[in-house]
Amino acid sequence: MTVDPEWVSGSELHGPAFEAPADPPPRLVLFGAVELAAALSRLAGALGWRSYVVDPRERYLTHVRFPDADGLIAAWPEEAFARLGGIDASTAVAVLTHDPVLDDPALVIALRSPAMFVGGMGSRRNQQRRRARLMEEHGLTAEEVGRLSGPIGLDLGARTAHETALSILGEIVAVTRGREGGRLGLGEGSIREARTA
Repeated sequence: MTVDPEWVSGSELHGPAFEAPADPPPRLVLFGAVELAAALSRLAGALGWRSYVVDPRERYLTHVRFPDADGLIAAWPEEAFARLGGIDASTAVAVLTHDPVLDDPALVIALRSPAMFVGGMGSRRNQQRRRARLMEEHGLTAEEVGRLSGPIGLDLGARTAHETALSILGEIVAVTRGREGGRLGLGEGSIREARTA
């Protein structure tokens, strides 16, 4: 096998050609020990992400139910985020329970953080109520609440937990790449460059 000398000299100048990235993999923090959290953990693992399922009800957090999660945290949101070392710009947060008792505290913390993505399950009507509640009862600003993606996910026509997980992770990837998540065949320009429209 012949090795290109230019590649070798470039490699020597810039270090090893196949060096592992220094940044840790993205994290997905899921609130609610529900079937969808298991599907999200499985797909997140396939993407090389670390996933954590959080629910204060310890009896629901078992490795049998969530075999693909990197961590199961039986705690309320504030304690859970503390155990995870806080929220950084490589953390995505999704609330899945439809229960304001768990979802709202998680959203308040996440929306005030540098999280790369914050989303929540629920109908459009429930999302309107949630946004109003976050501002009126929890003191979030319109800008903070504007970061909330909900209903979470891309419109794929998902019916199963795994299809819904695909739509959610698809939206997270699209948002973090500055994309809308539409069909590539209907777009214009390079499929690799972010569109500024």
